[in-house]
Amino acid sequence: MDAERQSLDNSLMLQRLAINLGYSVFVALAWVGLWHLNGFLFNAAEVAPLVSLVFLPAILRPLAVLIFGVSGAIGLILGAAVTLPLISPPSLPSLLIILSNGLVAWVVLLLLRRIPTYRSELTYDMTGLTLRTIILFAGLTALASSLINSLIISLSPDLSTSSGLPLSMLAGDAIGAFLMLYLLSIFSPFVSKHFR
Repeated sequence: MDAERQSLDNSLMLQRLAINLGYSVFVALAWVGLWHLNGFLFNAAEVAPLVSLVFLPAILRPLAVLIFGVSGAIGLILGAAVTLPLISPPSLPSLLIILSNGLVAWVVLLLLRRIPTYRSELTYDMTGLTLRTIILFAGLTALASSLINSLIISLSPDLSTSSGLPLSMLAGDAIGAFLMLYLLSIFSPFVSKHFR
């Protein structure tokens, strides 16, 4: 009896692992696709090689961790690991930017979920998500991401380019995240029905 139960538990664990891996790959592919689309549509808005005034992939930071949790954060890291080397040579600062791409949004979500006011709204199905919470979550994610990435860029002689990058990076992340999160909250029943 215990052997059967152990076998069933192992089977369920492997099945869940495969599903989570699928979520991570989905998010990584979405990041890469949005990154290329952003380069195509908003090439003129690029301020520096790592900074654009409109950055469409920024939507994935809060959205991926909200819907997929840790799997979404891993997908963001994988997506950045594919795209960042296309514009910057591999280095320790690049690795830190890649890691922060997924971890910052996840940490912001965990911190907001500790506040009772936002706990019920920040669920994977997004059913109670209000515009106020969208603005707060997307804004804090954009702010934290842009500040951390700007700090990494400014401390790296290989990556630093010009002053004013934090504000430009914040604007690009915020515009992309606010717009897309608001649109997705309108369609949240569809999103939660098909992705969980």
